[in-house]
Amino acid sequence: MTEYLHSLTASELTERRNMLLDKFSGVDREFDKRRKENRLIAKKNDLRWEAASAVHPTQQEGHRLARIISPELGFNIHTFRVFRRQIGGGGVEGAFHTHGDAVKYYLKGEGKEIIDQDEYVVKAGDLAYIPANIWHGTENTGHEPMEFIAFHQIPGTHLPVPASWQYEVSDMEGSQGLREFVASVQKDDPASMDSATLYSKRQHFLHELGVLDDEYNRRRQQKRYVVRQSEIPWDVLGNDQSTLLIGPELGFNIHTIQVSIRIIPAQHSISAAHSHGEAVHYFLTGRGSQVIEKETLDVETGDLVFVPAGVQHKIINPYNEPLRFLVAEQLPGTYLQIPTFWNGAI
Repeated sequence: MTEYLHSLTASELTERRNMLLDKFSGVDREFDKRRKENRLIAKKNDLRWEAASAVHPTQQEGHRLARIISPELGFNIHTFRVFRRQIGGGGVEGAFHTHGDAVKYYLKGEGKEIIDQDEYVVKAGDLAYIPANIWHGTENTGHEPMEFIAFHQIPGTHLPVPASWQYEVSDMEGSQGLREFVASVQKDDPASMDSATLYSKRQHFLHELGVLDDEYNRRRQQKRYVVRQSEIPWDVLGNDQSTLLIGPELGFNIHTIQVSIRIIPAQHSISAAHSHGEAVHYFLTGRGSQVIEKETLDVETGDLVFVPAGVQHKIINPYNEPLRFLVAEQLPGTYLQIPTFWNGAI
Protein backbone atom coordinates (compact mmCIF):
# COMPACT_ATOMS: atom_id res chain seq x y z
CA MET A 1 0.00 0.00 0.00
CA THR A 2 2.74 2.47 0.96
CA GLU A 3 4.75 1.60 -2.15
CA TYR A 4 1.70 2.29 -4.30
CA LEU A 5 1.29 5.75 -2.74
CA HIS A 6 4.97 6.49 -3.39
CA SER A 7 4.29 6.08 -7.12
CA LEU A 8 1.47 8.66 -7.30
CA THR A 9 2.03 12.10 -8.79
CA ALA A 10 1.27 15.17 -6.69
CA SER A 11 -2.05 15.72 -8.46
CA GLU A 12 -3.03 12.04 -8.05
CA LEU A 13 -2.20 12.16 -4.35
CA THR A 14 -4.27 15.36 -3.92
CA GLU A 15 -7.20 13.84 -5.82
CA ARG A 16 -7.10 10.74 -3.62
CA ARG A 17 -7.07 12.79 -0.42
CA ASN A 18 -9.88 15.11 -1.59
CA MET A 19 -12.01 12.11 -2.52
CA LEU A 20 -11.58 10.66 0.98
CA LEU A 21 -12.25 14.00 2.69
CA ASP A 22 -15.37 14.60 0.61
CA LYS A 23 -16.93 11.28 1.63
CA PHE A 24 -15.62 11.55 5.19
CA SER A 25 -17.26 14.98 5.58
CA GLY A 26 -20.64 13.42 4.83
CA VAL A 27 -20.15 10.91 7.64
CA ASP A 28 -18.91 13.62 10.00
CA ARG A 29 -21.91 15.85 9.26
CA GLU A 30 -24.08 12.99 10.49
CA PHE A 31 -21.98 12.88 13.67
CA ASP A 32 -22.69 16.61 14.18
CA LYS A 33 -26.39 16.03 13.54
CA ARG A 34 -26.48 13.35 16.25
CA ARG A 35 -24.52 15.55 18.66
CA LYS A 36 -27.57 17.84 18.74
CA GLU A 37 -29.41 15.27 20.87
CA ASN A 38 -27.30 16.72 23.73
CA ARG A 39 -27.39 13.61 25.91
CA LEU A 40 -25.78 14.04 29.35
CA ILE A 41 -25.98 10.70 31.19
CA ALA A 42 -25.31 7.03 30.48
CA LYS A 43 -26.81 4.86 33.23
CA LYS A 44 -25.00 1.64 34.05
CA ASN A 45 -27.93 -0.39 32.71
CA ASP A 46 -27.67 1.36 29.32
CA LEU A 47 -24.55 -0.68 28.44
CA ARG A 48 -24.86 -2.45 25.07
CA TRP A 49 -22.17 -4.97 24.18
CA GLU A 50 -21.17 -5.68 20.56
CA ALA A 51 -18.36 -7.59 18.88
CA ALA A 52 -15.33 -5.33 18.58
CA SER A 53 -15.11 -6.29 14.91
CA ALA A 54 -18.52 -4.65 14.36
CA VAL A 55 -17.05 -1.18 14.94
CA HIS A 56 -13.39 -1.68 13.97
CA PRO A 57 -12.10 -2.71 10.51
CA THR A 58 -9.90 -5.45 12.00
CA GLN A 59 -10.89 -8.88 13.28
CA GLN A 60 -10.46 -9.13 17.06
CA GLU A 61 -11.53 -12.54 18.27
CA GLY A 62 -12.51 -12.67 21.93
CA HIS A 63 -12.99 -8.88 22.21
CA ARG A 64 -16.31 -7.19 23.00
CA LEU A 65 -16.98 -3.45 23.06
CA ALA A 66 -19.64 -1.24 24.63
CA ARG A 67 -19.63 2.34 23.32
CA ILE A 68 -20.83 4.65 26.11
CA ILE A 69 -20.17 8.36 25.47
CA SER A 70 -19.40 9.34 21.89
CA PRO A 71 -20.79 11.73 19.24
CA GLU A 72 -22.65 9.05 17.28
CA LEU A 73 -24.56 8.19 20.48
CA GLY A 74 -25.95 11.72 20.87
CA PHE A 75 -23.34 13.37 23.14
CA ASN A 76 -22.07 16.78 22.03
CA ILE A 77 -18.44 15.85 22.78
CA HIS A 78 -15.43 16.73 20.59
CA THR A 79 -12.25 15.98 22.56
CA PHE A 80 -12.54 12.37 23.76
CA ARG A 81 -14.98 9.48 23.99
CA VAL A 82 -15.62 6.68 26.51
CA PHE A 83 -16.09 2.98 25.94
CA ARG A 84 -15.88 -0.27 27.89
CA ARG A 85 -13.98 -3.26 26.56
CA GLN A 86 -14.04 -6.92 27.50
CA ILE A 87 -11.31 -9.42 26.57
CA GLY A 88 -12.24 -13.07 26.96
CA GLY A 89 -10.40 -15.34 29.39
CA GLY A 90 -7.77 -17.91 28.60
CA GLY A 91 -4.88 -15.84 27.32
CA VAL A 92 -6.61 -13.81 24.61
CA GLU A 93 -4.09 -11.53 22.93
CA GLY A 94 -4.55 -7.86 22.28
CA ALA A 95 -5.05 -6.55 18.76
CA PHE A 96 -2.15 -4.16 18.25
CA HIS A 97 -3.06 -0.67 17.07
CA THR A 98 -2.34 3.04 17.56
CA HIS A 99 -4.49 6.10 18.18
CA GLY A 100 -4.44 9.33 20.20
CA ASP A 101 -4.09 9.84 23.98
CA ALA A 102 -5.98 7.28 26.08
CA VAL A 103 -6.38 6.34 29.75
CA LYS A 104 -7.69 2.93 30.87
CA TYR A 105 -9.22 2.09 34.24
CA TYR A 106 -9.29 -1.68 34.83
CA LEU A 107 -12.58 -2.97 36.25
CA LYS A 108 -12.20 -6.76 36.28
CA GLY A 109 -9.55 -9.42 35.85
CA GLU A 110 -5.85 -9.09 35.22
CA GLY A 111 -3.49 -9.06 32.28
CA LYS A 112 -0.68 -7.27 30.50
CA GLU A 113 -0.63 -3.86 28.87
CA ILE A 114 1.99 -3.96 26.12
CA ILE A 115 3.11 -0.42 25.24
CA ASP A 116 5.77 -0.20 22.55
CA GLN A 117 8.61 -2.45 23.81
CA ASP A 118 7.47 -2.54 27.45
CA GLU A 119 5.01 -4.77 29.31
CA TYR A 120 3.07 -3.81 32.45
CA VAL A 121 1.10 -6.23 34.62
CA VAL A 122 -2.27 -4.64 35.42
CA LYS A 123 -5.29 -5.65 37.50
CA ALA A 124 -8.64 -4.27 38.63
CA GLY A 125 -8.26 -0.83 40.23
CA ASP A 126 -5.14 0.20 38.29
CA LEU A 127 -4.98 2.94 35.64
CA ALA A 128 -2.75 3.02 32.57
CA TYR A 129 -1.92 5.83 30.16
CA ILE A 130 -1.50 4.92 26.49
CA PRO A 131 0.52 7.58 24.61
CA ALA A 132 -0.59 8.87 21.23
CA ASN A 133 0.73 7.07 18.15
CA ILE A 134 2.42 4.26 20.12
CA TRP A 135 1.70 0.64 19.11
CA HIS A 136 0.06 -1.20 22.00
CA GLY A 137 -2.22 -4.07 22.91
CA THR A 138 -3.90 -5.57 25.98
CA GLU A 139 -3.54 -9.28 26.77
CA ASN A 140 -5.75 -11.18 29.20
CA THR A 141 -3.41 -13.54 31.06
CA GLY A 142 -6.10 -14.96 33.33
CA HIS A 143 -8.96 -17.41 32.92
CA GLU A 144 -11.78 -14.94 33.59
CA PRO A 145 -12.82 -12.10 31.28
CA MET A 146 -10.85 -8.87 31.70
CA GLU A 147 -12.65 -5.51 31.47
CA PHE A 148 -11.59 -1.88 31.38
CA ILE A 149 -13.18 1.49 30.72
CA ALA A 150 -11.28 3.77 28.35
CA PHE A 151 -11.18 7.57 28.02
CA HIS A 152 -9.93 7.89 24.48
CA GLN A 153 -9.06 10.87 22.25
CA ILE A 154 -11.60 10.97 19.41
CA PRO A 155 -9.92 9.58 16.26
CA GLY A 156 -9.21 12.30 13.71
CA THR A 157 -8.41 15.01 16.27
CA HIS A 158 -4.94 16.36 16.89
CA LEU A 159 -2.64 16.67 19.86
CA PRO A 160 -2.81 20.33 20.92
CA VAL A 161 0.89 21.14 21.28
CA PRO A 162 1.08 24.95 21.51
CA ALA A 163 3.91 27.09 20.19
CA SER A 164 4.26 29.52 23.08
CA TRP A 165 5.80 32.98 22.92
CA GLN A 166 8.88 33.45 25.13
CA TYR A 167 11.41 36.20 25.75
CA GLU A 168 15.05 35.73 26.68
CA VAL A 169 15.45 35.73 30.46
CA SER A 170 17.61 38.86 30.25
CA ASP A 171 14.82 40.71 28.44
CA MET A 172 12.51 40.11 31.41
CA GLU A 173 14.84 41.58 34.02
CA GLY A 174 13.20 44.37 35.94
CA SER A 175 9.67 43.38 34.84
CA GLN A 176 6.92 42.52 37.31
CA GLY A 177 6.89 39.13 38.98
CA LEU A 178 4.02 36.79 38.08
CA ARG A 179 1.83 37.60 41.09
CA GLU A 180 2.33 41.35 40.69
CA PHE A 181 1.62 41.11 36.97
CA VAL A 182 -1.62 39.14 37.44
CA ALA A 183 -2.73 41.55 40.19
CA SER A 184 -2.11 44.53 37.93
CA VAL A 185 -4.15 43.02 35.12
CA GLN A 186 -7.03 42.30 37.51
CA LYS A 187 -7.16 45.99 38.41
CA ASP A 188 -7.22 47.09 34.76
CA ASP A 189 -10.11 46.99 32.32
CA PRO A 190 -8.90 45.45 29.04
CA ALA A 191 -11.60 47.39 27.18
CA SER A 192 -10.00 50.67 28.28
CA MET A 193 -6.44 49.73 27.25
CA ASP A 194 -4.86 51.25 24.16
CA SER A 195 -3.78 48.74 21.51
CA ALA A 196 -0.10 48.71 22.50
CA THR A 197 -0.90 48.02 26.18
CA LEU A 198 -3.39 45.29 25.28
CA TYR A 199 -0.86 43.62 22.98
CA SER A 200 1.89 43.90 25.60
CA LYS A 201 -0.25 42.34 28.32
CA ARG A 202 -1.11 39.42 26.04
CA GLN A 203 2.55 38.83 25.16
CA HIS A 204 3.49 38.87 28.84
CA PHE A 205 0.83 36.22 29.57
CA LEU A 206 2.09 34.08 26.69
CA HIS A 207 5.65 34.36 28.00
CA GLU A 208 4.63 33.15 31.47
CA LEU A 209 2.60 30.29 29.95
CA GLY A 210 5.56 29.38 27.73
CA VAL A 211 7.86 29.10 30.75
CA LEU A 212 5.33 26.78 32.43
CA ASP A 213 4.92 24.75 29.21
CA ASP A 214 8.68 24.15 29.17
CA GLU A 215 8.47 22.69 32.69
CA TYR A 216 5.42 20.60 31.80
CA ASN A 217 7.27 19.24 28.75
CA ARG A 218 10.33 18.48 30.87
CA ARG A 219 8.19 16.44 33.25
CA ARG A 220 6.45 14.69 30.35
CA GLN A 221 9.81 13.07 29.56
CA GLN A 222 9.51 10.87 32.67
CA LYS A 223 7.08 8.86 30.50
CA ARG A 224 5.03 7.29 33.28
CA TYR A 225 2.36 4.82 32.16
CA VAL A 226 0.64 3.17 35.15
CA VAL A 227 -1.05 4.29 38.39
CA ARG A 228 -1.48 1.40 40.81
CA GLN A 229 -4.63 0.95 42.85
CA SER A 230 -2.56 1.40 46.03
CA GLU A 231 -1.59 4.92 44.87
CA ILE A 232 -5.21 6.09 44.49
CA PRO A 233 -6.58 7.84 47.61
CA TRP A 234 -9.81 6.31 48.87
CA ASP A 235 -10.31 7.69 52.39
CA VAL A 236 -12.27 10.86 53.08
CA LEU A 237 -9.84 13.51 54.30
CA GLY A 238 -11.81 16.74 53.95
CA ASN A 239 -14.99 18.39 52.74
CA ASP A 240 -14.15 18.12 49.07
CA GLN A 241 -11.17 16.04 48.01
CA SER A 242 -9.80 15.99 44.46
CA THR A 243 -6.53 14.31 43.53
CA LEU A 244 -4.93 14.39 40.09
CA LEU A 245 -3.92 10.88 38.96
CA ILE A 246 -2.80 11.30 35.34
CA GLY A 247 -1.52 14.60 33.93
CA PRO A 248 1.64 16.03 32.38
CA GLU A 249 2.84 17.59 35.65
CA LEU A 250 2.94 14.06 37.12
CA GLY A 251 5.23 12.72 34.40
CA PHE A 252 2.71 11.45 31.82
CA ASN A 253 3.36 12.55 28.22
CA ILE A 254 -0.32 13.36 27.68
CA HIS A 255 -1.72 16.37 25.80
CA THR A 256 -5.50 16.10 25.46
CA ILE A 257 -7.04 14.86 28.74
CA GLN A 258 -6.24 14.49 32.43
CA VAL A 259 -7.79 12.13 35.00
CA SER A 260 -8.49 12.76 38.69
CA ILE A 261 -10.40 11.08 41.50
CA ARG A 262 -12.88 13.19 43.45
CA ILE A 263 -14.49 12.29 46.76
CA ILE A 264 -17.59 14.05 48.08
CA PRO A 265 -18.21 13.14 51.76
CA ALA A 266 -21.60 12.11 53.08
CA GLN A 267 -24.11 14.95 53.54
CA HIS A 268 -21.96 17.35 51.50
CA SER A 269 -22.10 19.20 48.21
CA ILE A 270 -19.71 21.15 46.03
CA SER A 271 -21.07 24.54 46.99
CA ALA A 272 -19.83 26.59 44.04
CA ALA A 273 -20.78 25.64 40.51
CA HIS A 274 -17.89 25.84 38.06
CA SER A 275 -17.08 25.21 34.41
CA HIS A 276 -14.15 24.00 32.29
CA GLY A 277 -13.56 21.99 29.13
CA GLU A 278 -15.34 18.76 28.20
CA ALA A 279 -15.46 16.19 31.00
CA VAL A 280 -16.88 12.78 31.88
CA HIS A 281 -17.59 11.63 35.44
CA TYR A 282 -17.48 7.87 36.11
CA PHE A 283 -19.05 7.07 39.48
CA LEU A 284 -17.10 4.46 41.44
CA THR A 285 -19.02 4.26 44.75
CA GLY A 286 -22.06 5.85 46.37
CA ARG A 287 -24.89 7.90 44.92
CA GLY A 288 -25.87 11.54 44.64
CA SER A 289 -26.97 14.25 42.22
CA GLN A 290 -25.11 15.81 39.32
CA VAL A 291 -26.35 19.33 38.58
CA ILE A 292 -25.66 20.60 35.04
CA GLU A 293 -26.97 24.14 34.58
CA LYS A 294 -30.68 23.78 35.48
CA GLU A 295 -30.86 20.00 35.11
CA THR A 296 -30.39 17.62 38.07
CA LEU A 297 -29.42 14.00 37.34
CA ASP A 298 -29.58 11.20 39.91
CA VAL A 299 -26.35 9.17 39.76
CA GLU A 300 -25.06 5.98 41.36
CA THR A 301 -22.17 3.52 41.10
CA GLY A 302 -21.47 2.60 37.47
CA ASP A 303 -23.14 5.62 35.87
CA LEU A 304 -21.34 8.08 33.59
CA VAL A 305 -22.18 11.75 33.06
CA PHE A 306 -20.96 14.00 30.26
CA VAL A 307 -20.35 17.65 31.19
CA PRO A 308 -20.16 19.90 28.08
CA ALA A 309 -17.45 22.53 27.79
CA GLY A 310 -18.16 25.86 29.47
CA VAL A 311 -21.31 24.64 31.28
CA GLN A 312 -21.80 25.38 35.00
CA HIS A 313 -22.12 22.23 37.11
CA LYS A 314 -21.73 20.81 40.62
CA ILE A 315 -22.24 17.63 42.68
CA ILE A 316 -24.59 17.09 45.65
CA ASN A 317 -24.27 14.13 48.05
CA PRO A 318 -27.22 14.09 50.51
CA TYR A 319 -26.64 10.46 51.49
CA ASN A 320 -24.77 8.77 54.36
CA GLU A 321 -21.85 7.36 52.38
CA PRO A 322 -19.07 9.05 50.38
CA LEU A 323 -19.51 9.58 46.65
CA ARG A 324 -16.36 8.71 44.68
CA PHE A 325 -15.88 9.28 40.96
CA LEU A 326 -13.21 9.51 38.30
CA VAL A 327 -13.06 12.81 36.43
CA ALA A 328 -11.68 12.61 32.88
CA GLU A 329 -11.53 16.14 31.52
CA GLN A 330 -10.11 18.10 28.64
CA LEU A 331 -6.65 19.39 29.57
CA PRO A 332 -7.05 23.06 30.61
CA GLY A 333 -5.83 25.44 27.93
CA THR A 334 -6.70 23.18 24.99
CA TYR A 335 -9.47 23.76 22.44
CA LEU A 336 -12.54 21.92 21.24
CA GLN A 337 -11.43 20.20 18.07
CA ILE A 338 -13.94 20.91 15.31
CA PRO A 339 -12.51 20.03 11.88
CA THR A 340 -13.18 21.85 8.62
CA PHE A 341 -13.57 19.43 5.72
CA TRP A 342 -13.17 19.63 2.00
CA ASN A 343 -16.61 19.36 0.47
CA GLY A 344 -16.48 19.56 -3.29
CA ALA A 345 -17.43 17.63 -6.38
CA ILE A 346 -15.04 14.83 -7.31
